[in-house]
Amino acid sequence: MVKLPSRDEVRQAIVDLLEGRRSREEVDDWAAQWRTLDNLPEIDDRLVWDTLGRLSGCATLDPFDPQNDYYLHIEVDFRAWLEEFDAAVARGE
Repeated sequence: MVKLPSRDEVRQAIVDLLEGRRSREEVDDWAAQWRTLDNLPEIDDRLVWDTLGRLSGCATLDPFDPQNDYYLHIEVDFRAWLEEFDAAVARGE
């Protein structure tokens, strides 16, 4: 049986991005597997599902940068994602 990601694991992925323990590409790949692979159980926790969606784009390059030197999402976005995640948990979502 496949172990679905927990809220703690999803939150830790954001923290790891902010603290440089995991690369954008590593977190992106980890999150994307839950959103795109077939034959995986459905994730019923809406907060986990939505946050995985954000994380699965954290390594996306800015489409308006012709030299591909800049990411679409930056540290301030990751901090906002963490704050929104924590706020949703505090509200009991």
